[in-house]
This record gives sequence, structure tokens and C-alpha cells, in this order.
Amino acid sequence: MKKLILLLFIPIFSFSQIQKKEMNLNQMMKKKMQLQMKKKRGSNSLEIKKETEKKIIERWEEYSKAFEYSDFDKIKTYFIFPVTLSLFDNPIVINDEDELIKFYKQIRANVPNGYKYSKLKKSRVIWISKNICALDATYSRFNDNYENIFTGRGIYMYKKVGHSWQIFSISGIDEQ
Repeated sequence: MKKLILLLFIPIFSFSQIQKKEMNLNQMMKKKMQLQMKKKRGSNSLEIKKETEKKIIERWEEYSKAFEYSDFDKIKTYFIFPVTLSLFDNPIVINDEDELIKFYKQIRANVPNGYKYSKLKKSRVIWISKNICALDATYSRFNDNYENIFTGRGIYMYKKVGHSWQIFSISGIDEQ
């Protein structure tokens, strides 16, 4: 009788182990798929971040080109107001486009004689949050003879406004 009862439990016990193994396999497959999806999303967000950094650097280069051509109407399109400018150890806050244009006309009038164009030497984007970053930019200014007449460094703070990245602060860095 004991053998008979024991024989009745063996199939039930075996069956429950098979189900348990299948459940574990299903859970493992599910976890593996979730990990793969996370990796995909992670690499996609890294690609988006790199693409955004490229756009920010391109915007800086366009801004620099507008400065080169004294295109003050174009320069103002790269900013969101108010703007903090800290270029000469004397921070100022500019509240509107007219003040910004007046400021840039003064700056442009005081660049070294023979200034022809600027070129970005080195840059690094530093993320503050999802919608705010800093561009650490080292640039050189050249004359008509392609000689370096000035090298400077600035921190350009960008904020995402709609679908565009706008400057809300510039700080010059003295590298003595």
C-alpha cells in the first residue's frame, strides 16, 4: 500500500518540477529580453545625446560666423533673454535684443586689427540637466594672413527652448 501511494505522488512531484523549470526558463527569457531592450534604449539615448552635442557645436560655429560678419541681427537669434555676459570680470545682464546688439557692436569694434575669422580649436559639452548644458569652447582668431592673433576660452550656457538650443550665459575664462 505504501508503494502504491508513493507511486501516485511521483508523477505529481515530477510534473510540478517540469512546470517549475519551464517557468524559470520563461522568466529568464523575459529578463534577457528586458535587458536587451534597455541596452537598445541606452545606446539610442547615447546617439541622441551625441547628435545634440554636435548640433550645439554647430550652433556655436554659426554664432561665431555671424560675429565674424558683424551680422548683429543673426547674432541675437542665438540667445534667450535675459542673458548674463561675464567677459571682462564685470558681469552684466542683458534683457532684450536691442541691448544685446549694442553690446556686440562695442565688442566687435574692439577686436584686434586685421581680425578675419575665428576657428574652434577645442570643445567639450557638459550636461547640467536634460535641457541645460555648457559648451567649454577654446577658439582662435586669425587675421588676413591666417596668423593667430588671439586665443580665448569661454563657457557658453545653452538651454533648450522649443526645438532649439539658445545661449543664456557666456563667461570668458582667462587662462593666464
